[in-house]
Amino acid sequence: MQWPLLAAMVMSPVHCLFGLHIVRRGVIFIDLAVAQMAALGMAVAVARGHDVHSAAAYWIALAFALGSALAIALSRHKLGRVPHEAIIGIIFVLASALGIVVLEQSPHGLEELRDLLSGSILLVMPKDVQSTAIAYGLILLTTLLLWKRTTAISEENPDAPEGIRRTALDFLFYGLLAFVVASSVKIAGVLVVFTWLVMPPVLAFFWVDRVSRGLVLSIPLALLGSAIGLWLSFQYDWPTGPAIVMVFGIGVVLTYLVRLVVPMREVAVRIES
Repeated sequence: MQWPLLAAMVMSPVHCLFGLHIVRRGVIFIDLAVAQMAALGMAVAVARGHDVHSAAAYWIALAFALGSALAIALSRHKLGRVPHEAIIGIIFVLASALGIVVLEQSPHGLEELRDLLSGSILLVMPKDVQSTAIAYGLILLTTLLLWKRTTAISEENPDAPEGIRRTALDFLFYGLLAFVVASSVKIAGVLVVFTWLVMPPVLAFFWVDRVSRGLVLSIPLALLGSAIGLWLSFQYDWPTGPAIVMVFGIGVVLTYLVRLVVPMREVAVRIES
């Protein structure tokens, strides 16, 4: 289990960096939309005879993910009364439907669809972990360099970039997310990728109200939840992806119940102090 565990330890913190901004902006579907577009790219590659772990499959998945990132960044303008989240949801639904149609043409379509959803992190190879760690390290560095301006947009600060600068910064942010997701989907699957992006930040925002403070809580929670999910999968022979999702889901439910009886202001004061 050392390589699946190392893969989870490498991937989950980087997802938290993006997830904190996504949850704060309220565009939750973007996680699923970009992940599902990457999965659609994988499905197209598999239907064309490429192995799901091949370089060709990765580049096709990345192209689909980057295309969705560009569409999401540009579609924010002139929507009228239509919320941006609705457009993102439409992209997700279309990608899901097209993925099913494409994999229906494959002799093992149902099995391949299941693998794209729940992943196969138990089968991850050492070379995949090493290459992912290098790529994620570069993405992490770039994300931290952009952190101040991206946070200003997420928290709607008065000095946040506007107009073309904001669109360009959004595309860069979502493009980096596309790189992360395209690498993660083939290893962990759509469900776990969405979980890493959303649930640790949600757990953090139950207690803090700033993106930077959420970073301190969400990364340890992501590491702990992933390790527990892998242990449960190994101990009880459960599917790994659903086991990780279940652990985080239970954590969200329990934390919400605790929040019902613990005042937010009191907790925030203790964290700040």
